[in-house]
Amino acid sequence: MQLYHHFPFIIIMLPMVMSVLILPFKNEITLRSISMLIQAICAALSFWLFASLLNSPVEYFTYQLGSFPAPWGNELRAGLIEAIMSGAFATVLFFSTMGGGQDTARDVKPGKRHYFYIMINLLTSSLMVLIYTNDIFTGYVFMEIHMLAACAILMAKESGETIKATIKYMCMSIVGSMLFLLSIAFLYGITGHLLMEPAKIVIARFAEAGLYWIPMVLTITLFSIAVFIKSSLLPFHTWLPDAHGYATTSVSAILSGVVLKGYVILLLKLIIRVYGIDVSDILGIMPAIFWLGLLSMTMGSLIALTQKDIKRMIAYSSVAHIGYIFMGIGFNTIFGFAAAGYHILAHAFSKSMLFIAAGRFINTAGGSKNIPDLVGVARKDKLAGVAFLVGALSLIGIPLFAGFPSKFYLATAAVREGQGIWIAVIVLAVSTLLNALYYIPTLQKFFSRDNAQEFSADYVPDKSSSIALVCLIIANIFLGVSYIPLISILERGFSFLG
Repeated sequence: MQLYHHFPFIIIMLPMVMSVLILPFKNEITLRSISMLIQAICAALSFWLFASLLNSPVEYFTYQLGSFPAPWGNELRAGLIEAIMSGAFATVLFFSTMGGGQDTARDVKPGKRHYFYIMINLLTSSLMVLIYTNDIFTGYVFMEIHMLAACAILMAKESGETIKATIKYMCMSIVGSMLFLLSIAFLYGITGHLLMEPAKIVIARFAEAGLYWIPMVLTITLFSIAVFIKSSLLPFHTWLPDAHGYATTSVSAILSGVVLKGYVILLLKLIIRVYGIDVSDILGIMPAIFWLGLLSMTMGSLIALTQKDIKRMIAYSSVAHIGYIFMGIGFNTIFGFAAAGYHILAHAFSKSMLFIAAGRFINTAGGSKNIPDLVGVARKDKLAGVAFLVGALSLIGIPLFAGFPSKFYLATAAVREGQGIWIAVIVLAVSTLLNALYYIPTLQKFFSRDNAQEFSADYVPDKSSSIALVCLIIANIFLGVSYIPLISILERGFSFLG
């Protein structure tokens, strides 16, 4: 066994163990530094794993936990997709924690900061499990840990708005959890397995024989609806604007950048590794995913157009871009999955940068989130202005930035798919236009000289947030210009995920 075979286990266990070991620490800078160090180690090990698999004749491997072999034991599965996603998510977590540290120190009470960073570490661990798990029930358990940790960091600001948003988020997420658990019970009842690969073998046998058709349709439908709720796909999105709009800066960046994507990765693994592309297509769930993706792309952007609160506008933009991801998944092809995967990466780096920049704008304006109160703010905080510009142009789909290749490949996937090609391309174009209609006027206000607001000089951004924004800008441009090798790697990774 090679050294890197142990990396998935280390990546999961390290933040979990550190969530206990940091309990005695009280200093915010120490707690943040330790958490960021753990995230950096997770990112480094993930990219090491990625490089090792990229140059290995073996495309993936499974890592057995405990002494019980399949199909009874618990397993992790590591391939190119898992490695690149865990590396990217750990990197976004690192820069989100860094970029919002100044606001965290202000918004979280001194006596509760160690609890906040305990939850950040648990969130990191649960996110890694959702990526690497090869066991459906383990995915469910850590999905719940993921949700509880997200709720905890959301309400850490302890305002009336964050408590209300947390209750709404938890109530809706619990419904999703119940559906997911019910689906596991049905699936286990008909297959007798919780590990993905043995379950897939049984499901393929049933599909060939025409057995258990209704239970299989029911299970994949319940799994999908559960993830729709947890990832805020429209019409299950109502918890998201409040959660992202009222949280402290780093939490908004983390929620939008990575928390939503963890559930999507788990659904992708269920579709490919449990049901298989062919069976998923026969079961009829993929067209529903496709059409809901189109609906979310359009309606999320339309609602974003009406927002005057900068954080709520960015939040509704997330609803739209989650739709892009699900549209790509709905094509039910390897290239469609690769295009959706690229958009997951592009959105993670772009949206975390937008929330960090918006947090600096709000602080510069004395706490106002109202866009008319932020006229000229990008001239006051130039780095945040550049970061917001890059993030907005990326999500609009301008060349040289991360969002352009992901949208281009989603359109290419539509052309390759053939079915629904025109409606997919038209909605992509309309949604891109709508993205421009709310981001470009906002950018004009932020950079405007006319009617510019008078901003206090009391707020001075710390160096950490500046470093985070510079690094996220570089990462965004890297994704925008290195798309040919990256899409090939994603396509190769998804082809071996099953």
